[in-house]
Amino acid sequence: MPYSVAVEFRKATLYGKGDLRIESEHFDRSLDADEILIETEVTALSTGTDLGNYLGDSTYVPGAPDYPRPVGYSNVGIVRAIGPAVIDFHVHDRLFSTRPHRSGFVARQSDLLVRVPQNISAEQASLAYLVGLGESALRQARYEAGEIVVVVGLGVIGLCTVALAHAMGATVLGVANSDIRAQLAMQMGAAACLDSNDSDLVGHVKKNLRGSLADIVILTSNSWESYFLSLQLVRFGGRVAILGFPGRAQAPPERNPLSPDPFYARQLTLIGAGHAPRLDCEPQDLRFNLRRNLEYIYELMASGRMNVEALITHRLPFSRMQEAYELARGHSKNLIAAVFDWRGATATE
Repeated sequence: MPYSVAVEFRKATLYGKGDLRIESEHFDRSLDADEILIETEVTALSTGTDLGNYLGDSTYVPGAPDYPRPVGYSNVGIVRAIGPAVIDFHVHDRLFSTRPHRSGFVARQSDLLVRVPQNISAEQASLAYLVGLGESALRQARYEAGEIVVVVGLGVIGLCTVALAHAMGATVLGVANSDIRAQLAMQMGAAACLDSNDSDLVGHVKKNLRGSLADIVILTSNSWESYFLSLQLVRFGGRVAILGFPGRAQAPPERNPLSPDPFYARQLTLIGAGHAPRLDCEPQDLRFNLRRNLEYIYELMASGRMNVEALITHRLPFSRMQEAYELARGHSKNLIAAVFDWRGATATE
């Protein structure tokens, strides 16, 4: 017998630059056999893509939708009802999805839904995709256990990457321009955290690494200055994985970003990073896709080998979501990760 659902969802929609609205959406029909009703607990803010959309830069990423558009892609919720053909999930399961900021939704069993272990808080679980961006960068750069990783830019994605690289066995250094974020990088497992404005930054990196430079630099910052700095911090034959958008909102640089020195002289590899295949298949066909990357992150969290809870500086009800966006717009160093609480926002009729 079909399961009939009648609910009033709340959702966040961007209508243009800074125009963020909380709206209602009525849902009233029977669930299909393979459908799942999920009620959101929390969603997380990305101070990269989400902020760019909020600042009016919706189409900077190729293929991104224009306004009006949903916003957010880190959603943790509880299964409230399932169709009769659903066998992979059960009522009361906690699931992560890449759905936007909203109080609930209906998904199909085949959608990207990842079970969250019960000993992980919904708030920490909501950061998994942001950690996953760093994981994708490390995998795309062919990271090997024990290599030296330097993370340039310590926003929430950079700090999550520090925590993950440390959990994966890397010696990690952070580079930032904020004492608050430097302290958090150390808490996440960095061996040292250096000031990006240091006039002898390369020398101090070598001093902390017994004369060496990085095997891999993960760049999460968007500035040209950070891009050129990253090229200086990697060894001969090293790799620079770019998670940021070099030059975003800046004029073109006077310096050639692909000059022979360092690329020819030091044989560097430059990698556009952050992608994980969404294809669902057996591990023998593709060992790490997006789903298995997220499952690995939850394994690290559940075992206690990685804990990014300390990065959550702002916990707000969904109705105050815009406060976090405004802090991000103002480049507040006190804002690291913000999560929005949607519990109780869905009205059942």
